[in-house]
Amino acid sequence: MNYLFAAACFSASLAHATPAKTPGEDYPKSVQVRATTLTQALAHRIHFNEGQYVRIKHLHLQFLNERRELEQSLAGAPAADRDAQLAAAQLRYEQSLSELLQPEQRLAYQQLRANFTAHRL
Repeated sequence: MNYLFAAACFSASLAHATPAKTPGEDYPKSVQVRATTLTQALAHRIHFNEGQYVRIKHLHLQFLNERRELEQSLAGAPAADRDAQLAAAQLRYEQSLSELLQPEQRLAYQQLRANFTAHRL
């Protein structure tokens, strides 16, 4: 009888438990999708290990959300102020990404950025 009562209590507590959040659930869906796309594209060219993939995706989530919030909050601000704050966010992103990459991956990323910039001009 005690086991039945304990099992019922346990079942009731599980029914009322909140599910654990997965990384990125705090961000808007559009940011989550874009972060996944960016991370996959970068992983395709630089080849991350699984731990790096997760950390870099989280970095993309943070960066994209910060950019979105800056663009919303600075909508009426002078262009120079907006550009300065967005450039500072980009620099923080680049530094954080560089810390997550191994030396040969950093080199590959720098080459990728140089090629991308050259094609955009």
